[in-house]
Amino acid sequence: MTHRLSLALILIGVISLLVYVISASNQQGDYKLLLIGACISLLGVLLRRRAIRSRASQSQRFRLLRRNQADEMDE
Repeated sequence: MTHRLSLALILIGVISLLVYVISASNQQGDYKLLLIGACISLLGVLLRRRAIRSRASQSQRFRLLRRNQADEMDE
């Protein structure tokens, strides 16, 4: 769930940054939009990194059983 939320936040942040770039090219750029887009993207990246770390720690849960199964299959 966190993985999907983080991807959505990154996407929304990037879209906000693109809207800022387009509006700044017309000399109507609002710095609030730049700040909001950057913060949302950063929040999404941080959540994504946390989700990846938690998945990696969960994969170590049954490592001894997996190692024993691999040894038995080799024999």
